[in-house]
Parts: sequence; C-alpha cells; structure tokens
Amino acid sequence: MMAQRVQRIAGWTALVAVLLLVVGMVASLVSSAGSWAVGSTGFGNGTAGRGGYPGMMGPGMMGMMGWGGSAPTSGAGPIAGAPEVRVQAANFSFTPGEIRLPKDAAVNLTFVNPASTGVVHDLTVPALGIHIVAGAGETTTSGLHGLPAGRYPAYCSVPGHAEGGMRATVIVE
Repeated sequence: MMAQRVQRIAGWTALVAVLLLVVGMVASLVSSAGSWAVGSTGFGNGTAGRGGYPGMMGPGMMGMMGWGGSAPTSGAGPIAGAPEVRVQAANFSFTPGEIRLPKDAAVNLTFVNPASTGVVHDLTVPALGIHIVAGAGETTTSGLHGLPAGRYPAYCSVPGHAEGGMRATVIVE
C-alpha cells in the first residue's frame, strides 16, 4: 500500500516537472519570437537593444527575453545630415569586417541584408547598445551618437550565426 502511494506521488511529481518544463519552453519561444521580427525590440524600428554574448544565455537564446531599457547611443531612426556607415550581411559574414564609427559624433549606421541571404540577420554590439535587424532584402538605418572610443565585438545574434563566423569588430575613434 505504501509503495503504491510513493509511486503515485513520484509519477505526479514527474508529470508536474515535465509540464513546467514545457510551459517554460513555450513561454521562451513566444517571448523571443517577436525579437526576430523587424521592429519588434520596442525601440521604433528594431534598431536598438541590449544583450550579452551569443550562446546559451546570450541574445541568441534566453537573453532575447530580457532586452529592455534604453540604449544611450542608439536612436530609433536616421539622424538628418549625419554621415552614413554601411554594413552588409552575407550568410555568415559582415562586410566590412571592421566597422569604423566616429567617437562623440552623430552617424547613421545602415545595415543591408540582401534578398539572396534568404533569412533575417542582425548586427548586435552589446557594449554599445546596438541591435539592428533586417529581414532578407531589407535595409535598416539607426542613428547613433556619443559613442565611446574603443574596440567592440559585434555579431549576428540569430542562433548559430555568430558561431558560424558572422562576427565583426566595431572600432570607435
């Protein structure tokens, strides 16, 4: 009699644990699904955000759920009269590989994702609060200002892309 009760409790415990795991996974997918859509980061046109580094807890996975707040260096759109720096995505690379931006000056960072890629790509620079998203065949521009001098890692936060080589270096000088 006691053994049956212990088995029944263990069975219910396992069932609840599995259900909680499934609910957590569904919540994670629902929460991060909008993050891949252009314009979904809550900063106007999908050009700004915060995140960590790619990997299990970076913006490629669970980190996408925690994006919020404001990015001090990124605007919702282009800055009239500011010079433009263009970055183009390819499948698993950025051109140029070294992105040079001016220190303490306004600049428009334009991210081009050719239709030939066939997928959404983004340009993410966590240290500068930059997250620019463009679907295949789209171009997105973000106005930046007041960038601190330094060298910063940049990458595409779509799962597997940074690991596949989609990385760059942002040099602010």
